[in-house]
Amino acid sequence: MIEKLIGSLKSEVGGQILEQTKLPSKNLNKVFSIIGDVTKKEVTGKMLGGDLSSVMNLFSNKPNNKGADLLQGNIVSGVVSNLISKLGLSKDMSNKIAQIAVPALINMITNKNSKTPDDDASPLNELFGGGGKGIASVAKGLLGKFLK
Repeated sequence: MIEKLIGSLKSEVGGQILEQTKLPSKNLNKVFSIIGDVTKKEVTGKMLGGDLSSVMNLFSNKPNNKGADLLQGNIVSGVVSNLISKLGLSKDMSNKIAQIAVPALINMITNKNSKTPDDDASPLNELFGGGGKGIASVAKGLLGKFLK
């Protein structure tokens, strides 16, 4: 489900990233793939770690608490480091991409999440848990890898 949102994000800010960073357009798909992968990894890690409140706060219209700020910072730094290591982009270009894309992605997820009550995590479970299967599915998948 996050992949569909990443496609929308690419449509929304892809041109802005190309224009402001002079990123070769052939790298755009890889950039957005990294943004999606890092975001999913960080958010599911928080959810599986029992910190759903920070995730819910980040994707709400409320001011960020410390946990949400930390999660957002981890997403940004993960995106930057992956753009540098996997695509060989400069630190400045990677930072600029993250400054454009991450807040836009957070806003898109917040808009989706705000359609339900504040204590309803189902939109986030759908986005980050694998199409309605929820976090239990993600946890089972991760545990399965460790038990092999």
